[in-house]
Amino acid sequence: MDEGRFIHSPREIVSRVNAANIEWTVMVSGVVVKGDSRDYPSKIGRWVTLAALAVGVVVRLEQYAANPSIWVDEAAIARNVLDRQPRQLFDVLDYGQVAPPGFLLAVKLSVLMCGSSEYALRVVPFMAGLVSLGMFLVVARSVLRPVGAVVATLMFSLAIPFILFAANLKPYSSDVLVTLFVTTVVFRLQQSVLTRRSALAFALVSVPLLFCSQVAVFSLTAAGVVIAVDVFVRRQADRWYRVAVVVFWALAVVATVGYGAWSMTTAGSVYVRRFWQAAFMSQEGALWWLWTTTCNVFAGPSRPDAFDGSLHYAWPAMFVALLIVGTVAKCAERVTMGAVLVGPVLLSVLAAAIGVYPLGTRLNLFLLPLLLLLVVAGAEHGGRWVVHRRYGEYVSVLLLPFAITTFVRYPLPIFPEHLRPVMRYVADNWKMGDAVWVYYGAGQAFQYYIKRIPLAGDIHIGDCNRVDPREYLHQVDVVRGRPRVWVLMAHGSGAFRFDERKLLTDYLETIGTRLDDFHAPAEDNSPRRAEVILYDLSRGDKLAVSSADRFEIRNPYPSRMWTCYGTMSPLGPRERIAEAVMNE
Repeated sequence: MDEGRFIHSPREIVSRVNAANIEWTVMVSGVVVKGDSRDYPSKIGRWVTLAALAVGVVVRLEQYAANPSIWVDEAAIARNVLDRQPRQLFDVLDYGQVAPPGFLLAVKLSVLMCGSSEYALRVVPFMAGLVSLGMFLVVARSVLRPVGAVVATLMFSLAIPFILFAANLKPYSSDVLVTLFVTTVVFRLQQSVLTRRSALAFALVSVPLLFCSQVAVFSLTAAGVVIAVDVFVRRQADRWYRVAVVVFWALAVVATVGYGAWSMTTAGSVYVRRFWQAAFMSQEGALWWLWTTTCNVFAGPSRPDAFDGSLHYAWPAMFVALLIVGTVAKCAERVTMGAVLVGPVLLSVLAAAIGVYPLGTRLNLFLLPLLLLLVVAGAEHGGRWVVHRRYGEYVSVLLLPFAITTFVRYPLPIFPEHLRPVMRYVADNWKMGDAVWVYYGAGQAFQYYIKRIPLAGDIHIGDCNRVDPREYLHQVDVVRGRPRVWVLMAHGSGAFRFDERKLLTDYLETIGTRLDDFHAPAEDNSPRRAEVILYDLSRGDKLAVSSADRFEIRNPYPSRMWTCYGTMSPLGPRERIAEAVMNE
């Protein structure tokens, strides 16, 4: 029987497996295809795969092309890139930011070539998001059966975190790409017989990967351990080349960890530990913490947010169970493959346990592709136990409704803290003598947009002070007595319980008269939305009613000055805030 020969009988014929474990498979359609059990058996499979990739490209392009405004975290990165020379991007960053130098230099190159627009700033994570689609498929086809690979690829294509961060000026999208690339490199290395030249190539590839993604230390460390153990177990002829590769990777990882520690201030390290406190393993109830953290990865925290990095699926317990089944099945099927997939996850758990890196947040987006692969693997193997062994992989299709319904719940494009149209509204309605007062939560983005949407007037940017909320009223009193004051707000402190924005608007409504207001997008009613309110603060009768010192404030919450660190300080570092991080 020749490869590609057509069979006139509609029956399915399966020939004997030869010594190389290659199967001859004849599908009901009548086409003979040669390959192992992971090859796609028909043109239909290839078309479905292309469709899954096309969907991923389209939804990422839709989010990127919509050009949502730069939000507070993006603005902090943008200001570092725009205000510094390339060599300065290797130094400690301002506003409490940490990002790999390769990512920052790539964004700087994009800005130098294409300007400082949002499109230019986001083109690097966008391209990383697109390439990740193809890289994920490559890994999925190495790990899963044909149907499972298509299912996993479609779930990856539709997952909101991957879509959102592919159009976001943060290194999370490139972290995903690098993790997938490391996985592919390790699979290739395991299947290769190393020579001096190929060993050098495998060793050196770690340098650009770690240069562009600091979290690559997790996947490279796990891969190095797997290869080292495999060397001493199997005793391959090229074992010393493999040892040399692992040693070089280890040195590169140590250098990256050292650079990461140097690039973060002491206050920054303490702030991360305090801000992400719930994402570090508790000394008491570690198993419960691990269970709830894993559930949050799939279902989201109790207060879901588009930026929390969760998949937002229903039935998280089912996905955790499938994750466990998939992990056990892959390690039993081929221990090195299972270890490469599970290793970065276990190292991340260890890092969270010893308090050096949080788990279960958007900072762990690079782990989500590996978790998705293990979940689909769990569905495949579970299906083979429940239904006929041959059709068990089709059970993974039942996971698609979870991905699709979540995607439908978050209609694209997403416009978080959409400040640009708000500032344009102010510019279009600006009159001589107007003043603008900016709530500090909008300060980072305002500093970016003021160079693109100039306002020729009196501008005041507030400062974060979560010790005494009355200070906010004193800050806004600098424009007291003005007939037209635009009060610009975005972001907010709702996560820290006391609603500062409501305090400000209540005070301004008491001492002034609202003349106009605008927010964007129009359907956004969240407390983080970007908005502007125009007040007349010149009427004597209104001003006599209250003042910053007399206005009643009820704030039963303790001081949280340390939360003003980093992005919440758009005017630059404040010594008192750094002291609060260390001592409060």
